[in-house]
Amino acid sequence: MTDALRALVDAVGLDVRYGDEVLADDDRWTLDLGATDSHVWVASSARTEVWIRRDDDVAVVAPGTAALVAPGATVTIGAGPDRSAPPSACDDWPAPTGVHWGTATFGPFVDEALGLAPSLRTEPLDAPCTDVVLALAHLRSLVAGRWHAAHRDALARVVVLSVVEDNPPAFLRDASLTRCIDRLLDSAGPVPIDDLRRGAGLSASTVRRRFRATTGCSPDELWRWFRSLPVRAALAAADADPAVVAADAGFSTTSSIRRPLRRVRAPDFRVPPAL
Repeated sequence: MTDALRALVDAVGLDVRYGDEVLADDDRWTLDLGATDSHVWVASSARTEVWIRRDDDVAVVAPGTAALVAPGATVTIGAGPDRSAPPSACDDWPAPTGVHWGTATFGPFVDEALGLAPSLRTEPLDAPCTDVVLALAHLRSLVAGRWHAAHRDALARVVVLSVVEDNPPAFLRDASLTRCIDRLLDSAGPVPIDDLRRGAGLSASTVRRRFRATTGCSPDELWRWFRSLPVRAALAAADADPAVVAADAGFSTTSSIRRPLRRVRAPDFRVPPAL
């Protein structure tokens, strides 16, 4: 059985790239990352505090933690609250700061599926995240090696997933539904309510009520929405051929695939999670 968060990330799509480590001889520096079409992730080793500015919003990334900021805004990172000169380092004796950054590109339905805020950080905000600390330590060991770009991207993905895991969609925050949603999103078809509640210690009526209170959907509605994500993403691609997408999804015509998609109901992030 998979877990629901991984299933959602896989359905949405996520491509993470490692950018670089900031090298700076001075204690104070500011690096302009500009405005990007992708999310930007920033992480710090256990010795450096980083200030992130996203337009007028400011966030502090504590040592050993990471942040993820949404695209569409100008992003700068720095070693202090005030703007300083760009980082510079002697070529012969580079000065690594322990601050790493890169990009994360999600699929077109990330807002609908994950409900990410414009700026997210690992939780608790001031406590080092073990996975982030270990990933950054291994990144440092790969700096001088050849053919390690894919390795660095994989470690960068660990950093991004650490942030996403600490900021899950609202409908995954009801711990009593964890087994139910894991089973639902792992199924090839709708799951009977008696199978869905197996192992959760809940009655059928309680499962139905908590699904509705947490997601705004019934279990069957949530399953149909989840299964629609890759199909809708394929249809949204610039070079999509609706007939091919329909055939790949097991539909005979494009109209037969669009009718059920129009009935899809997404989770309602305005519904407060039933903690």
